[in-house]
Amino acid sequence: MALPSSPPPLPDLNDELPSSPPLPTSSALPALPNRKRPLDYDNNNLSSDPLFSEDPSEAEDQTEYEQPKRKRMVKGPWWTLGRRSSQQSIPHTKDNFRNADSGVFLGSDESIDSLLNNARDLNVADRIPTSSSAVPHPSLPQGERIAQQTIGDCVESGHDAVDLSALGLEHMSSETLKPLHQLIRQSHGTLTEPPSEDEFVALTPSIKLFLARNQLRSLPAELFRLENVTVLSLRSNDLTELPYAIARLRNLKELNIAGNNIRLLPWELMRFLDGGGESRRIIVRPNPLLEPTTIEGPSPLSGLTVQTNNEDLSRWGDTREYYEGLRRSYQEHGPLSIRAELELRLKLGRLLRIQYLQEASRAGREVELGAEELIFLASSAIRWNSVDGTPLHRARPDRDPFQATLDPLSDAPEPATCSFAPSLFELASRSAQKEFNLQELPSDIPAVVRVALDAAARGVEMGNQTCSTCGRAYIKARAEWVEYWHNGSPSQTELKQENILPFLRRVCSWRCATPTPIGEFRC
Repeated sequence: MALPSSPPPLPDLNDELPSSPPLPTSSALPALPNRKRPLDYDNNNLSSDPLFSEDPSEAEDQTEYEQPKRKRMVKGPWWTLGRRSSQQSIPHTKDNFRNADSGVFLGSDESIDSLLNNARDLNVADRIPTSSSAVPHPSLPQGERIAQQTIGDCVESGHDAVDLSALGLEHMSSETLKPLHQLIRQSHGTLTEPPSEDEFVALTPSIKLFLARNQLRSLPAELFRLENVTVLSLRSNDLTELPYAIARLRNLKELNIAGNNIRLLPWELMRFLDGGGESRRIIVRPNPLLEPTTIEGPSPLSGLTVQTNNEDLSRWGDTREYYEGLRRSYQEHGPLSIRAELELRLKLGRLLRIQYLQEASRAGREVELGAEELIFLASSAIRWNSVDGTPLHRARPDRDPFQATLDPLSDAPEPATCSFAPSLFELASRSAQKEFNLQELPSDIPAVVRVALDAAARGVEMGNQTCSTCGRAYIKARAEWVEYWHNGSPSQTELKQENILPFLRRVCSWRCATPTPIGEFRC
């Protein structure tokens, strides 16, 4: 077909223009009313007028569209409107959607109301993606099923206070706590009043998890992956230890572990007690914590008279030399007991702390002080382990291996045998973590290897421990000991048992087995 070389001439202006394009002449197509522009079937153009009538008679009224539309104010988060499941279908009626080829929807207020009402009728299971922890398994204990339902309700409503107290929980799986990663704090803003300054805050939750008055003997690994936990209550359970993974909760502001069977505190808890200007509340008593020695009755130093020279403790004097002179003066009355030694070390730590604060003040440095002082008192004898973690020396049955001593390095190995390098056994255990599934171990492996692989499996789940001296990760500790620290008010004159905390230290090599020096303090 020949194409025209130029566009067709324009019609004469004197001729009357048609009000609409000419209708198709084919008898197969029905005649369309003249009030609308017909569809161009030849060019496959399916566009139409952007205005649609919702009157059953389909009578168009331009004034109806010029009237202002009423907007419905919807209160609450968007996810409460719900999501329709695939089994339900929305009928394409005139009040819901216009099945028109222009893609423009101009629904009335009644059609919007019907859509919102249909969305509110959706089930909870249709509003968020379901997971294995969303619906409690019927084989789970009743306490854990209630815990899963409570966590699900908190995630739905955006409440960051999760109360799982007094549910009779003896065990809690990591799957129960996983939905807390999806928790988003609900905004308190309203659409009827202007927002206040307190409402312009992030929606990152500050999770407050209460697990008090249960029978928990261990804690799930997923708990220590919830970095937004700020309050953790483990009061009145059956815990025998606090995992070293507690250090992962960097935003923790309050911790309560009272009323358990804990004897030793992890060294990683030290960073929470070392305030550094941050306000933290750590409650550890009552618990059967280890004691360095018997502390009862009056102080053994209170009845002794010692001549001291105030010039020896001047601002420019050597505080440690003053301490040694004071110690020799007390020894003139007889040998000092462990308790007397601890009280002298407490005096030394306080003097060094005061000297540090004075020097910082003269230098113009800002020092952030905690509410209570933290001063090192003594440590137990170091227990040296072989490459597989077993002790080198058998503990004496008549002696507590973690009792405070004045010489913790009495049975230290030869310096030539000490090294920072990890052993081949340690390297093999780390390789097993990466290459093998440690949850399915064969039954015919040696007992020593099984113990090491069990420790490696715990490292996969909880994360490997870090050396308390150099900070490197390890699987089997090469040495461990207990350090006793005073944590109390600076105005306290005498040493009291309730202010002494035992911390368990573990290191990755024999070279790292160096106890804290006498007089060490933390602000």
